[in-house]
Amino acid sequence: MTDAALDLPDAVRPFAFLRGTWRGEGVGGFPTLDADFAFGEEVSFTCEGKPVLVFTSRSWAVDDGRPLARQSGFWRPQPDGSLEVVLSVAAGLVEVFYGGLVEGPAGSHVEITSDVIVHTATAKQVATDHRLYAVRGGKLMYAMEMATADTALAPHLSAALDRVT
Repeated sequence: MTDAALDLPDAVRPFAFLRGTWRGEGVGGFPTLDADFAFGEEVSFTCEGKPVLVFTSRSWAVDDGRPLARQSGFWRPQPDGSLEVVLSVAAGLVEVFYGGLVEGPAGSHVEITSDVIVHTATAKQVATDHRLYAVRGGKLMYAMEMATADTALAPHLSAALDRVT
């Protein structure tokens, strides 16, 4: 366990590697889009003393800087090592995910899959959201797959972000 994890609640300590603010670029696409697109993103994971990680994300178009997406929510590690995530997306979605840490040959990563997605009347109808998060080579790496009512689960977003704090 690192010194940075010592000040965290017990349930949060296994996720200490995510803490901080991360910034960089990624690529997005989906079968219903004409072409892939580049985006910039800033992601933050903070812990304010409770056994919860606060998650925020904002993204923008690399070509002209226009805002793209905003997300915020709470990662709720459970005593059994599992993870509950409650996420609000500015596009009109609230998602509940379940998952946890997965040990692999390259180290730990977080894998979460949506259980419930609630949509506003004008939001895109996302059916499933599946995400992976890992820190490799000092970068926060993540990948997101998405399914809609008309499209099977397919890659949607991925990024490699550098720690800025």
